Amino acid sequence: MTSTSARTASLPTSVSAPKTSFAYQAHSYPTKTPPEAIEPFIEACSEPGDLVVDPFCGSGMTGVAALQTGRRAILSDLSPGAVHVTKGHTQSIPSSGLADALGILDRRWMARRELALYGATCPTCGSAGTARHTIWSETLTCPHCAAETVLFDQASDSGQIPRTVSCASCGNSIIRAGAIACRSVPVQITVECKGGCRSLQTGSVSGGDARTIDAQGRRRRRYWLPSDAVGSDREMYKRSALHLKGIATVADFYLARAKLALSELWERISRIEDARTRGAFRFAFTNTAWHSSRMRRYNARGGQRPLTGTLYIPQLVAEANVFAVFRNQIRQLGRYYERLGVVADHTVDARVGTATDLDWLEVGSVDYVFTDPPFGANLFYADCNLVWEAWLGETTDSDKEIVVNRSRRPADGGKTVSDYGALLAASFVEMRRVLKPGGLASVVFHNSDDSVWTAMLGAAESAGFVQHHVALLDKVQRSMKGYKGRSGRERVPFYDLVITFGSGSVERLNGAGELAVQIIDDHLADLDRSGASAGDERRSLEYLYSLAVARIIGRNIVPEGLSYHAFEAICNTRYVRSGRFFDTV
Repeated sequence: MTSTSARTASLPTSVSAPKTSFAYQAHSYPTKTPPEAIEPFIEACSEPGDLVVDPFCGSGMTGVAALQTGRRAILSDLSPGAVHVTKGHTQSIPSSGLADALGILDRRWMARRELALYGATCPTCGSAGTARHTIWSETLTCPHCAAETVLFDQASDSGQIPRTVSCASCGNSIIRAGAIACRSVPVQITVECKGGCRSLQTGSVSGGDARTIDAQGRRRRRYWLPSDAVGSDREMYKRSALHLKGIATVADFYLARAKLALSELWERISRIEDARTRGAFRFAFTNTAWHSSRMRRYNARGGQRPLTGTLYIPQLVAEANVFAVFRNQIRQLGRYYERLGVVADHTVDARVGTATDLDWLEVGSVDYVFTDPPFGANLFYADCNLVWEAWLGETTDSDKEIVVNRSRRPADGGKTVSDYGALLAASFVEMRRVLKPGGLASVVFHNSDDSVWTAMLGAAESAGFVQHHVALLDKVQRSMKGYKGRSGRERVPFYDLVITFGSGSVERLNGAGELAVQIIDDHLADLDRSGASAGDERRSLEYLYSLAVARIIGRNIVPEGLSYHAFEAICNTRYVRSGRFFDTV
């Protein structure tokens, strides 16, 4: 085995991989590390044929990276949905087989059923067509005259609704915050015209189409639909204000047509005899179920999709044609499998299990661990995955989830930072147990809260780990939280860190701010000498914080007390600030 120093010497100091990765679009998931960003770490810390383990596998990108680099992988996650997605990402099915099976579904029933549910009138020429998506708008009751105001009518050209709208009847102001919608109505439709236009046409929903939509919504459903309860004690129930959206069960996340289409599509998929094809179609279906929910946001510029990492239901919903979405998912999946290539079925194994107990792995049996554990209170996978996990008949046990709750009380099963650290420590102990002597574990991590950083590093220390290397990870495209951080609406660092641990111990240091100042002083001086512009991304608050934490951890020091807020305060007093960027005085 190559020495630890030799392996860590070949690790990258920074890695950039955009979310346009070939594997990134196959299925939605709250967070993903693109496989191209994982591959350099696997190649540096293991040999071809070695065993790589990820006990927080999420969407399975570690497995994809292992396949691309000729390694074996065993992946696990507490979430059955994560394991479902992982298996979908790491199997191999010829795209021609998927296309043939899709054609059979279309000919037997899907094209006919689509016409029955989504048949519409072209808003341009009046010919018959098929609705591709329909925009639904909430309406508010004016507190002054009791008249109804359609919010879509108040939206700007970009699709944004102002915080305060004007009553369409009396002209008085209505504050949207906290207002309860009285109903949702279809207001705009995009139709695939089968007549003179022969293209997609967008316009207002006609009276005839509105009546048809209403009639379709009254049809009796023949097939099963998940009705799992969405408990009011769930973190994301509270954060997403689902009580204002009438959400009591998973079925409530869907409009009437989607309920009919999805329930029948799921039933038809279950009848497919070939197990591999059925599995791939189920993989495409769960992504379709996510994109066909009421969480699909209207975007005037196009590209309607739900936000990941939340259960947010917008006031303007873009209702998708379920069958059109599913066809697109199958075609996209075919392209993905072609790019992935044919792989041996036994190369990647995925299973449901908690990271705190890897009893299915023997002591010293693993060559390398690469994992992306939950970042404290940033995401709640048990809640976010519920919408499509319910279709699989198995949902995540949120009581075992390693998170920090802010809205869910401890009496209701909520977890504190201390609870989070203890569960993470148990996970690190298991990673250390299964690693071979001299084996390394790389952990993707970031948080703006120093207490969460301290909990994570304390967990690693208690397991006998010490960091050997720290790299910056830039996923290029920002998540919604990342965009809020960049705009200053939230204190959220954009860059992740990849910390590679081995054996050893760490030194603790209070007052990490002084060390951060030295690091940033030197960094900004280097940028000044190189002539870097005032708007260079390396001068941004997000980059500087990630750099400071990485360098501090790189010296075996815990950045205790160095929260994102504290770091920003230091920079504001010591450097010249212009928007997001800093320069020397």
